[in-house]
Amino acid sequence: MAERWTDERLDRFADKVDRIADKIDQQGEQIGRLIEALYLELPTVKAEINSVREEAREQRETLHAELVEIKEITRQQAIVAQTQAESIRLMIEMLNRKQA
Repeated sequence: MAERWTDERLDRFADKVDRIADKIDQQGEQIGRLIEALYLELPTVKAEINSVREEAREQRETLHAELVEIKEITRQQAIVAQTQAESIRLMIEMLNRKQA
């Protein structure tokens, strides 16, 4: 047998629906406040991201310059080492001739 919807039962159901609707409204307001706060924070977050990106770019440029400098120093040291090796080779040849 199906239950009958009495006025009292309908009133309780309507009250329950009203309470649920009020909760939904409150949650909607909370979401609205959170979204507003998010929008207020976005410029700060964007500025921080841009700052980090700029710092990374500067560090990358500095690192690149240092690597270029290290490469040049290494090249010069290789030339000096080659010259010294040639000088040592010539001295050994001269000593060998002197002893011969």
